[in-house]
Amino acid sequence: ALAGEGEPRAGAWLRADPVHMRIDRDAVTLHDASMLEISRAEADAIVATLQAHFASDGLAFHAPAPTRWYVRVPAGELPVTTSLAAARGRNVFGLLPRGPGRINWSSAITEVQMVLAQHPVNRERETLGRPLVNSVWFWGEGETPPRIAPLYADVYSDDVVARGLARLSGAALHAVPQSAAGVDLVAKSSTALVVLGALTAPLHRSEVDRWRTAVLALDEGWFRELGPAIERFDRVRIVLPAESATRIATLTPASRRRWYRGRKPLPHA
Repeated sequence: ALAGEGEPRAGAWLRADPVHMRIDRDAVTLHDASMLEISRAEADAIVATLQAHFASDGLAFHAPAPTRWYVRVPAGELPVTTSLAAARGRNVFGLLPRGPGRINWSSAITEVQMVLAQHPVNRERETLGRPLVNSVWFWGEGETPPRIAPLYADVYSDDVVARGLARLSGAALHAVPQSAAGVDLVAKSSTALVVLGALTAPLHRSEVDRWRTAVLALDEGWFRELGPAIERFDRVRIVLPAESATRIATLTPASRRRWYRGRKPLPHA
């Protein structure tokens, strides 16, 4: 992710993403930044406060984007963590980071919550009736490898992790085009990865209308173009990731025989 941000990345790092922790009876449920709509000014103010508070522990907070925060940690202090995707919507008890070093990461999260409880940004958000940025979630621990093996010649993505993988592997990096017609390959044997993430944020925020609009755009720009894409590239692989039972479909020219069966637009499938 740091490579995708185009940021310096020497040393050991964690994601330290802003989250909202909601107390529900005997549980504390984690909600990610998709529901917070954090501004650049709010992120800068909170990160500056966290940096001042944790400087003596050797932690260096950094926020290249309002909803994507990072922290560099001293050598030997990386904890074992639970990814944000796995913790989202769940009770955080039992999911907190654990480390072998001097830093007690569970206590560090408690300290973050205490610092943020009275932060001016949250006092203002509370006045406006907006959810509070009342914690961070540490995850994604590791050190950036200098380079990884290339899998694709071209990567089309706005996702920071996919962009980082492209940069580390030497793939050509592009913005996501409006349709499959915008994907091009430098050679017949080349491969390209396109990451279509428009459904993620509205799904996490339960915004049905926005999600449906994004689905219609995907159907119009991408799935209706699969026939011509198969002719151009010989093979198109579609990956629908999920926490379990990820679906993968590989389409070849032989698949076009099925194209004339009765079909429905994606939102009605």
